[in-house]
Amino acid sequence: MRSIKLLISLLSLAIFSTGCFFGLKPRPPASIEASKVPHYAWETVIKQRSFRFTYSVAKKSANFLIKGKGTVILPDALRFKGIWQMGDDVRALDIAVAGDYQLENLDGQWIPRQRSEEAKIVEQADRVIRKALIRKDGKAFKLILDDGKKLVYSFKPNLIYLDPGFTKRFHAELVVDRLYLLAEEIRAASDDSDVVFNFTISALNAPRKINIPFAKNFRISYYLEQGYRCKAKRALRARLNYLGRDVKFETDNLNIKAYLALPVDEVISKELGKPGDLVILGLNLDGDGQRINTKGQNTDIFRIADTLARPRVHSVGVAYDSLSRPVLELKLIASEPKSRNYDYLGVAVDGVLYEVFPVDKPTNVIRIANINTYQEAIALAAKLNKPYKGRLRFIKQENLR
Repeated sequence: MRSIKLLISLLSLAIFSTGCFFGLKPRPPASIEASKVPHYAWETVIKQRSFRFTYSVAKKSANFLIKGKGTVILPDALRFKGIWQMGDDVRALDIAVAGDYQLENLDGQWIPRQRSEEAKIVEQADRVIRKALIRKDGKAFKLILDDGKKLVYSFKPNLIYLDPGFTKRFHAELVVDRLYLLAEEIRAASDDSDVVFNFTISALNAPRKINIPFAKNFRISYYLEQGYRCKAKRALRARLNYLGRDVKFETDNLNIKAYLALPVDEVISKELGKPGDLVILGLNLDGDGQRINTKGQNTDIFRIADTLARPRVHSVGVAYDSLSRPVLELKLIASEPKSRNYDYLGVAVDGVLYEVFPVDKPTNVIRIANINTYQEAIALAAKLNKPYKGRLRFIKQENLR
């Protein structure tokens, strides 16, 4: 009994921030230590549903420059348009990437290749600030400005890849929106101004997809185990659109083949074929009901006393708590549950119990914090945004180019 109460307490404490839906910013934690603001600001903003960015990096002594702007659709899709310059050699950059796959527009032709270093833009920005973030005492950041609208922190950046000989000293600033505590800009430079780096983030959760010409570069194959083919295709299309992917289908009896220009993480692809069946359960510690394990907590076993509700989801978003763990927030059409005469309540998706909690009154917002990875959170969000009464068995994903 003590372990059950501890589990519920930990799950409740894990949820500091609310979910984020398209076009909205997540609200900051109700209380957060001042020393943890830079970590929360950066980790939260780069793991939102989507954002736009500008990026520039230059080393003047080498006449080297990359600059431009782009869009990120998480978990892994990015589009960037800009210029690359080295000496007198200047070329346009127009790239789209997902995972380790890259498409580059060269003279109107989209050429596939392994993802290049110049396409790892968010990773480069993270590299600049990561060394400062991993200091647990928070002393890596110094607040140098608070004007009521912005917080500006100074820190020592990691720009060694632009100074492999360790000949320069660097300084940097992290600009944070004071209301939402979200990072807006990282600017860094060497003390002699030879090396300059800048990364800005805007339009949080506004972009919905990566805009590139459609091509059949990848194929995901499913077998329709249950349900109707047309409904399964509609659900798959909606789920892949949620990931920023356009899709075209081919069908052969019970086989459904989804064609994409950019790949999808295989963990997510497997989950996209499942129903997205959301239920609220009445749970008891004893009794004759079926046993169900909380996700990741095999020692804490509940018995299902009743299925209280199969709520309809209005919207679902992925956010992060103050420790950068993924959290789902589900906004329901109607308040649930209406009956609470059980030891605990549980939230299950496709037969997996994700959350256990006591409820004092019906609510139209449910938060799920017991999620292991970002890929799992995205897959859950895609399924719950578009549930369907059927089941597709994932077969394989193939690279066609």
